[in-house]
Amino acid sequence: MTDYYHKLKKQIATLLQGVDLSQPPWPEFLQSVNNTYRQDEFELRTLEQSLTLSAEELLMANEEMHAVFQAIPDQLFHINKDNRIVIYKSGNNENHYLCSGRLINQHIKDVVKKDVSSHFLQALDKLRANKKSVSFEFTLIHERRVYYYEVRMMPVKGVQAIALVRDITERKLAEEQIAYLAYHDSLTGLPNTRLFKDRLLQGLEQAQRNDKILAVIFLDLDRFKLINDTMGHDVGDQLLQVVSERLMEAVRRTDSIALNSFNTLNSSIARLGGDEFTIMLEDLADTQAVSRICERLIELVSQPLELQGQEVYTSASIGIAIYPHDGESVDVLLKNADVAMYHAKERGRNNYQFFTESMNKDSEERFQLENSMRKALKNNEIELYYQPQVSISSGQIVGMEALIRWKHPVKGFISPASFIPIAEESGLIVQIGEWVIQEACRQSARWKEQGFKPVRISVNVSAKQLQEEALVDVIQHNLDVCGIDANALGVELTETAIILEPEIALARLEQIKSLGIKLSMDDFGTGYSSLSYLKRYPIDTLKIDQAFIRSVTVDNEDGALVKAIIAMAHALGMDVVAEGVELQEQLEFLGVHGCDTMQGYLFSRPVPAVDLEGLLKK
Repeated sequence: MTDYYHKLKKQIATLLQGVDLSQPPWPEFLQSVNNTYRQDEFELRTLEQSLTLSAEELLMANEEMHAVFQAIPDQLFHINKDNRIVIYKSGNNENHYLCSGRLINQHIKDVVKKDVSSHFLQALDKLRANKKSVSFEFTLIHERRVYYYEVRMMPVKGVQAIALVRDITERKLAEEQIAYLAYHDSLTGLPNTRLFKDRLLQGLEQAQRNDKILAVIFLDLDRFKLINDTMGHDVGDQLLQVVSERLMEAVRRTDSIALNSFNTLNSSIARLGGDEFTIMLEDLADTQAVSRICERLIELVSQPLELQGQEVYTSASIGIAIYPHDGESVDVLLKNADVAMYHAKERGRNNYQFFTESMNKDSEERFQLENSMRKALKNNEIELYYQPQVSISSGQIVGMEALIRWKHPVKGFISPASFIPIAEESGLIVQIGEWVIQEACRQSARWKEQGFKPVRISVNVSAKQLQEEALVDVIQHNLDVCGIDANALGVELTETAIILEPEIALARLEQIKSLGIKLSMDDFGTGYSSLSYLKRYPIDTLKIDQAFIRSVTVDNEDGALVKAIIAMAHALGMDVVAEGVELQEQLEFLGVHGCDTMQGYLFSRPVPAVDLEGLLKK
């Protein structure tokens, strides 16, 4: 029994000598042992009190050591000084042919795959030289799948070693997935901002070394928020996926004529978030190549697509910044490309613009203007002016249009043409529009109290307001609070506001019409002028745009168009208002051809409410 015990003691001591029990996987193994005994009790039983062990206790200790080894989830190799395996335990997972054949007393290079055994031998040499633990990783391919392993080697008696081989495939795959998600957009699979900036930095360094130009393209989808809000986020996500595919297709088709070389395609196109994409073009021959690519981008993005049974249209506004002319750093180039993109939107969308220095000044002014606009309502800087609409046959005021005016405390009056587009883009137009409705109703109530004859005040409703479900409630609430009839308020909207989302526009207009409010089509003739929606939508009045009225007596084509619009409107049961009437000859022409109402400087400019009261008294 004594000999057997000494043999067991020697085996245990051999296994544990030089092992750092604080390093994985030993804490896990010791915890398994501690489920029965504390660590110090285990060592005492197995090492110090061996002489007192009975045969039964000795057998139990042997079984416990066996349990410890079985609890190890890794493959375990005890390698002697000659690099031969003296003890081996298979792991809980498949070894995927890491080892083959008989293992005990075999040299490591004879049983471990050749492309892996060299790693083992190098690690053993390092371990023996430094007397410290060594770790390394390797991969194996089995049945076309890659498996990852981690090896931890611990010295035993200086020249021997215990090697634990753990399958870390699942962990590696998880790490790769995490790394992928950290650098890629989960919806489209394109690189995200982080990866794009890294690629752009590399591209700039290379462009500087090679004295080449580089382009940064900033692309934003037009009307995406409207599509996303009205058709649902699922449709919006599908649209983004289709657009990302089209962007890659556009670059593939044009890079052969535009570029001498191109980095990995997916590293050059990125989704920054929302509906914003960026593209980096390297090693460019000239800026004309950028124009060709942008034209192709616009062409592909604007093609209709069917999503969930509906035909969806979108377009792209594109801004371009060129290195080194427009900036030499990642942030500056992205900022300037973004600024250029906003100028493309201002130019009517669905186009591209190269950055210029003047854009920065305009962008700063826009920023300041938007900030000031947010305070304007609170500071009572905004007021309504009113322009009368006069019956051509009777000469009486039959209505008026409420027009917003902003008197800035420093800059004075700011043109609506300057701040309305900014308000629409920032979303402030909804808040401003609600204020206009409220103020027009209040003014109508004031004139009613003063005994003036009721005159309809028409307010302009933007495309964004028309999409708001609350619009009808806002109108009804202000009518009720101010105690005025629906006939006292009119709503004007442009053709563009209708065609953006025809079905929503139709439903909203029918709701407004049901309140008893008259609807006018503003600026008729300058938009799409479709007879189909004139017939379909509950429009009461057509307002002919001043561009036609201005030359109605000197341009035969404009004259013919105005006569045709008047005749068509009357045939559809609509009234006609001519905008921008400034000359007596224009008024006479309109009267001869049956126009109902005129609006323009010939009668009155837009004026504050107090100035209009004199006209109302007459």
